Amino acid sequence: MEIIHINDLLAGDSVEYLPSVMALGNFDGIHIGHQQLIRRAKELAASAGVPSSVLTFHPHPRQVLGKGGFAHLLTPFEEKMRVMQEFGVDIVYVVHFTLEFAALTAEDFVFRFLDRLHPQSVVVGFDYAFGRGGKSDTSQLKHLAEQIGIDVEIVGAVSRYGEKVSSTLIREKLSYSDVRLVQELLGRPYSIEGIVEHGDKRGRLLGFPTANLGSCEPYMLPRNGVYLVRVLAEDAWYAGVLNIGTKPTFHDSHRRTLEVHLLNFEGDLYDQRVRLELLDYLRDEKKFFSVEELIQQIKADVQEAQVRLAAFAGISY
Repeated sequence: MEIIHINDLLAGDSVEYLPSVMALGNFDGIHIGHQQLIRRAKELAASAGVPSSVLTFHPHPRQVLGKGGFAHLLTPFEEKMRVMQEFGVDIVYVVHFTLEFAALTAEDFVFRFLDRLHPQSVVVGFDYAFGRGGKSDTSQLKHLAEQIGIDVEIVGAVSRYGEKVSSTLIREKLSYSDVRLVQELLGRPYSIEGIVEHGDKRGRLLGFPTANLGSCEPYMLPRNGVYLVRVLAEDAWYAGVLNIGTKPTFHDSHRRTLEVHLLNFEGDLYDQRVRLELLDYLRDEKKFFSVEELIQQIKADVQEAQVRLAAFAGISY
């Protein structure tokens, strides 16, 4: 997959962009609705004998525009690129989103920007908005694009349980720790990547050594609690039990940490990058009144995790 960064296409450059069939959107989460757009773009591209492409934005437009709730992402940039590659996208155009870009009129976006990328056709969701203030919709996009020979295909909503699948819905469900529903909406488990750092080694003393993830700042995290996860470490998958929270039994700090105990793993992972995939929610985080009480609860968590793994027979670990 080729990744092409576009900083200021309006200023002119010497790149000759290939004709393609292009899916437009921000694609935070790359959920099953986004995947429908990508699949359709790939189908049209294959029929036309041209590459499939995605046009997306970085940073997230809502961050640049100062709109709340998007300081943390479902798919930070590297994660988004990884998932795009898994879906077989040929080209990803990454537009550096600025206030100047946000100020483009609908006409400028289509005639001065989109046209220079030479898409034969574009695929958008029914609720796609663009142009200054996001005031132009798909009908306006179709009207303008077809004037310069670009076909526009509009894809309808994907719904689950009476609700439109969206990044906003997934954020809401993630905040409630409903990670099994989040997995259904994403079409894959929600994942978080981070570097394993040295911790206080208390887990090892308790008999349950943990890998402590460093800053996961770009990611939106679910609420504090204990989760069943699988972990990609050293090119192998392991089942694990993850605690997200402030370790109230030992600390009064409000700093959130991620600690994962890997089942059937020996060794250490210090300074290595690992990927966690959230499979199920086990329980709330809580404060224990003795170390022995905590140890007994961790044992129970591990046993419950092993029982629940049977529900994920299709996922290797």
